[in-house]
Amino acid sequence: MKGLVVRTGMILFAAMAAGGAHAQVIVQKPAMSVSAKDGRFTGYSAAVPLDLSTDTEKVTLTAKSVGTLENPTYALDLNLVQKPDDDRVGQRSMGVGASWNDREARVRSSVSRMFGFGILPRANYVRVSMDMDASQAIAVPGKVPVARANLRSSLTLDGKPIGSIAVGGGSTGDEGVDLSLTRPFDIPAEFTVSLRGAVNPREQQWRLQDSRLMVKLVKASW
Repeated sequence: MKGLVVRTGMILFAAMAAGGAHAQVIVQKPAMSVSAKDGRFTGYSAAVPLDLSTDTEKVTLTAKSVGTLENPTYALDLNLVQKPDDDRVGQRSMGVGASWNDREARVRSSVSRMFGFGILPRANYVRVSMDMDASQAIAVPGKVPVARANLRSSLTLDGKPIGSIAVGGGSTGDEGVDLSLTRPFDIPAEFTVSLRGAVNPREQQWRLQDSRLMVKLVKASW
């Protein structure tokens, strides 16, 4: 736990140094809630967000504790988003997070970047994003961590989302591909094809485990 806190502090220091010397710490409104069942206390959630924004980056650090008094889960989340700039078109964002309790430790990270093209790069762009997740059981230190990574690319033309494709996989052998098409031919719907499979460790072959076709209505106009 100590090493995790140290690494998080190093990331925070590097982010503030990269963003400039005009960072100001602002403690935002804390959020807290409790839950009960049959008149008995069952759990709580408490979060304290800090605004560490600089001249060029919007930076938010959130410390959170959820669960019960006997078995709490602690979490830290750091998010950085590039502020709009007339000189730069491609917006980038990054997020890292960690949570831990007596049973499990988990680390999360995400990064995205927008690449504009054409005559109107702010309305025509490709956004590429990646997120990773890894967890380690505390009670079984020798166990291989469970990890997964996803890579997604989406296309926007004339300010309208056209579609996206995503691929993912992890240490458990799960592989997946998602292909979505948003509002083709001005139809107010989003069509998504999802394929999920896994590699058989004995045969070393990829087998399809789940395939789905999903249709979601989207807002055309009010």
